[in-house]
Amino acid sequence: MLTPKNRTPRTLALLAVALALAGCGDSQPRLERPNIVLVTIDTLRADHLGCYGYFRDTSPNIDAFAKESLVFDQAYAAMATTLPSHASMLTARYPLEHGITANLMHGGKPFGWASGMVSFAQVAKEAGYTTAGFVSAAPLKAPSGIAAGFEVWSEPEGKAVERKAGETLSKTLPWLEQQASQPFFLWVHFYDPHWPHRAPAPYDTLFRGTDAEAKEAWIAERKLPEAAVRSNARKRTETRPALDNYCGEVRYADEQFGVLLEALKRKGVLDSSIVVLTADHGEGLNQHEWTAHGLVWDEQLRVPLVMRFPKAAGVAPGRAGQLVSLIDMMPTVLGRVQPFKTPKWNEFFRLATGVDALASDFEERPVFAQRTGRELAEDPGEMYAITTPRWKFIHEPEVGDQLFDRKGDPHELADLAAKDAAQAKASKREMQLMMELQKRRGAELGPAQAGEADPELLKQMQALGYLGGEDGRNGEPAVPERPAEEPEPEGELEVEPEQPKEQGKRP
Repeated sequence: MLTPKNRTPRTLALLAVALALAGCGDSQPRLERPNIVLVTIDTLRADHLGCYGYFRDTSPNIDAFAKESLVFDQAYAAMATTLPSHASMLTARYPLEHGITANLMHGGKPFGWASGMVSFAQVAKEAGYTTAGFVSAAPLKAPSGIAAGFEVWSEPEGKAVERKAGETLSKTLPWLEQQASQPFFLWVHFYDPHWPHRAPAPYDTLFRGTDAEAKEAWIAERKLPEAAVRSNARKRTETRPALDNYCGEVRYADEQFGVLLEALKRKGVLDSSIVVLTADHGEGLNQHEWTAHGLVWDEQLRVPLVMRFPKAAGVAPGRAGQLVSLIDMMPTVLGRVQPFKTPKWNEFFRLATGVDALASDFEERPVFAQRTGRELAEDPGEMYAITTPRWKFIHEPEVGDQLFDRKGDPHELADLAAKDAAQAKASKREMQLMMELQKRRGAELGPAQAGEADPELLKQMQALGYLGGEDGRNGEPAVPERPAEEPEPEGELEVEPEQPKEQGKRP
């Protein structure tokens, strides 16, 4: 008999499967085939939203939505990169398990679904749901495999590398209006907070020069530098303009989220649908001297996770303080739904590592994250992390280990690995066990399939700042070439490239 203390993550996953297949185990009511709407806002830090305590009014629509929803205060991405993170959301598996560890494979080939991999879109489609996905950037174009299970699919057309949230909604809303039958699974992806930050007017200047005192306090608390040089680009990004530009993009994305909510309300389906808002990852904004994302610091991994349930689900609005990973997102949503009596439902839960975070027997366990795939990264190489309620442990094989006290040091500024060597050793062993399990489960599934090399897709990824090839990175954007009529964001300055850092060194 397993006690709560000796349950492993794999055991918890199997328990979730048993409960899901039995359709019982919790006293909460379950919804009969509700609509499910997933909205992901790319590169959206949780701590830049009002509902997560931000000092600026960046998110009035999200904040209002949060008051009617369950807000997870400690939700973490499995990887701070677009495609792997979304794959983890839709499959409830870590990247080492599903095999998608970057936006492109070595040599610029697109990833594809491994044989036997199951996305929730495939589950919903088999169960008779109408499935539709509307995405806004090249990393999520269909050759990546992420479109599996979606009957309707919309992405930036032709050579376009990205599109504004408003343009994506111009495709989404007509589809929504035409839906005469239900249920449906709808995924809408906005890309706007992603670098380079060029919000449309008036959002581009909305926060410029505002909240000076609060901004300075925010910067000082996190010990942000005046500027940072992008590690893979001749760009010097000034911290204060970068914050203002980013906030403008967040506010624009928030406005478009409000438009979508209004459309669901007009359609008469908002209150009968499960609506989830989250992000694939955050953004460095010069914190830890890293401008973009792709690493494992808190600001790059902590994301909003906000779930609005129909009243019949019995989930009251409020705050959820438990530590969760985005691999738990779909199992938590589906824990409020009557099980689909289909083979793919069973297979989805058999393969899932994520668990129902609202189940009566849920217990916090460490959540795992890793840097974007080593095959596309050079210095500083691999990075892995586990986050627990008390500790954050980071392991870099080529650099060393770091340990942070999350209670006393939420911004991960004081490394305690040497001072508390016993805890660092215990954390490392726990992380190694998690990785061993993930690799075994990945081996059982088989490797991710490589798609055909697509020179045009590679160009699109380069235009977004992802070099995507064997000579570049795919964790943090490089400098995209932009038409001359598009000015650089304020605070982006050309500089001479830095000299390569010595192996094993980190700023």
